[in-house]
Amino acid sequence: MTERITQRLVLRPLRLSDAPAMYAYRSDPEVSRFQLWEPQDMEEIRAFIGKLLELEPDTPGTWYQLAITLKEKGVLIGDLGLHFPIEPMQAEVGITLDPAYQGQGYATEALEGVLAYLFVDLGKHRVYGRVDPRNEASIRLLEWVGMRKEGHLREAVWANGEWTDDAIYGILEQEWQSRKPRQS
Repeated sequence: MTERITQRLVLRPLRLSDAPAMYAYRSDPEVSRFQLWEPQDMEEIRAFIGKLLELEPDTPGTWYQLAITLKEKGVLIGDLGLHFPIEPMQAEVGITLDPAYQGQGYATEALEGVLAYLFVDLGKHRVYGRVDPRNEASIRLLEWVGMRKEGHLREAVWANGEWTDDAIYGILEQEWQSRKPRQS
């Protein structure tokens, strides 16, 4: 994937130059509260991005991270994780947005853009997201783009020093097609 352009955003591979902005929002306690990864320092972010530069999207068994940038300014406002499990017809998504850009529809636009990429460009059958059930904003986002709750696992994830529940939301390609999301 080189990039995907939506109405206000560009979704593209992360670059080493994204490290300072990514570290700033990823290390924010409000952002990392429901994340499984909180970088300890800038070097950890640079190493993370450096490893991504060696990957191709849709490689089974890997996570691939995309930058979410403003189309007009090129500013990094978040990142989108794409997990490509061994089962090649499925993908998992996760999204992290800088708090300064939350509540403005950017996460919805980014997620709809990546769903189009996964279903149309890569031909996936099912896309799912896993979320801490206490993360109400993320649940609303997943439901807004057409995902439905498929399961709730009790104390299934060790995160931030505690066992947390894991809610699974998913959407099938046929459901996405019939929904006619606002494609960009």
